[in-house]
Formats: sequence, structure tokens, C-alpha cells
Amino acid sequence: MEINLYHKAKSLKEAYEILNQNPKNSILGGGTWLKQSSSTLDTLIDLCELGLDQIIETKEAIEIGALVTLYEIESNLAIKALGKGFISESLSNILGVGFRNIATIGGTIAGRYAFSDFITSLLTLDVKLLFFPKKEISLEDFLNTKGKMTDILTHIIIKKSPGKGFFKKVSGTTLEFAILDIAVYQENHTYKISLGSRPSVAMLSHEAAEFLNKQEKITEEVLEQTVEIVLDTVKLGSNKAATKEYREVLAKTYVKRGIKEVTSK
Repeated sequence: MEINLYHKAKSLKEAYEILNQNPKNSILGGGTWLKQSSSTLDTLIDLCELGLDQIIETKEAIEIGALVTLYEIESNLAIKALGKGFISESLSNILGVGFRNIATIGGTIAGRYAFSDFITSLLTLDVKLLFFPKKEISLEDFLNTKGKMTDILTHIIIKKSPGKGFFKKVSGTTLEFAILDIAVYQENHTYKISLGSRPSVAMLSHEAAEFLNKQEKITEEVLEQTVEIVLDTVKLGSNKAATKEYREVLAKTYVKRGIKEVTSK
């Protein structure tokens, strides 16, 4: 990675104007993945003086600034209460504490990283992204967009809910990227199922959730049918980490386990 200029923005307006002056300009998140890139940036824009490093809890939601670190989110009490702790659990699986003290939620989401454990769990909640100058979009819709961002991600809004969540990262060690991430969430007998590191970016199986939501009782037959729908609607693939067939075996095992866990009292 080569950077020609570093600029510390004095306002979001200034940052936005500089970002859009040149397609090789970029916003600085935590910077954890910059050194992995071989590209050249003209201007790297730092937002560190713009107050985007706060977590604000309201009665209905948790508002997280884009520069809040993953460890700050992981250890936040309001986050720990979400889904009986499954969001914090998904964060605790990301490399070491030193890394999580640098990496930011804004950089993680903006990067749309396929290997993100955090995105997999977040997808099962009601999450909105706020962008400057004026844009609001769901996390799922954002992940489905293509191309370079021209707006600036400023805040992530997580709606509070009293449900129960399940998260599982399958990997060789905690310091390795996931072979597959699985998240399941249930609130008032309404389910969401997300798979990440598949090896593409995380996605929900709306069809499987819709089927599951119609069931009066969760039986083994229902679980088997749900898993088959997940495999039909969420594309799994092969890479150096694992084959498609192995990921399918993992998905069958942990989707069923997750549904059972979030259904139990």
C-alpha cells in the first residue's frame, strides 16, 4: 500500500468533498487491512476528530459511531445483552484483542469482507446504516450493493430486541479466518438464519426463515426441511480453506443446532 497524502478532516462535508475528488481517495477506518492491499491511494482521509467514536444507548436502539473499535463493541453492556450475548461472542472470535482494539465497525462493514464473523451475526438483527450526506440503508441492502462507496458511513443503528441468538465460527484456530460462520436469531417465534464465509459475504436465507416461521412445532423433520431450504437458497462454494461439500455438512449441523438453541427456553 502506498499513500500519497494523509488528510485529517475537520468536518464530514470536507471529508465527503475530498473523497469524491478522486476515485483513488479513501476513508481511513482502523487501518488494519490497508497494509494487505497492493493498491496506491492518492489521499487517505482520517475522520478521528469528528466524534464518530461513541456508543449511545437509547430506549429502542444502540447507535454506534463508525470509528468505534470492535473490542469496545464486544465489551459494551448493551451489546452483551443483545440476543443473550451472541453478538459479543461473534466479535470475540475475531483474531486477538490487540487487533480488535484497532479494527473499527465502520471499516468492517464498509469493506463488505466475506470473512467477517461480525457481519454474519449482525445480519440477523434489525440494523440500519447512516451515511453522509443523507442516506439510510439496511445492512442487508448495503451488502448487496456493488461498486466503490461515494458516501461516508457515520453510524450503525441496532434496534433492541428481546430475542435469543446463536453464533458459531468454524475454523482451524481462533486466529484463522472462518471456514463457515452460522448465526440464528429468534424473537417471538420469528427466525432469521445467516451464513458467512461461505466463502462469499454473509447472507440471509429468507426462504428458510419464512418456512420455519409458519411451523407450529420445531420437529426433526422441520429441521431437516429447513436445512435443505438453506442449502438451496444460500450458495456455498469451495476455496483453499474448504470444499463446498464440507461447508454443506457444517451448515446442516450448525443451522439445526442453532435453531434448537434459540428455540429452547
